[in-house]
Amino acid sequence: MGEWATVYEDEIEGQLVTLKVYRSDQEADDDDGDDGPAIRVTTTSAEEYPSALEADKDADTLLLERELTKRPITLEPYSLEDLEGELMEVGFSPEAAAQIASKVPV
Repeated sequence: MGEWATVYEDEIEGQLVTLKVYRSDQEADDDDGDDGPAIRVTTTSAEEYPSALEADKDADTLLLERELTKRPITLEPYSLEDLEGELMEVGFSPEAAAQIASKVPV
């Protein structure tokens, strides 16, 4: 049985990025023409979204400041070649996407 192993974690372009690769016990025996390891990237959206906690202007209750939160995004590209494109689709520059993709062990 395999598991997801974190191979890279850092902040890039103001977004936390966690890169995981699936490692299985059968990796050495796999020769099915696969395009590389299974990859999972977790990051946050480039846009900020209002949180669920908002101040009620008409109530005589404690007012909460409106917080801006970032929506979590998980990418599971089909292949390593798809990774850079998917990263750019969610807001990373081509340079940042290439930097993240370069961290995938092959």
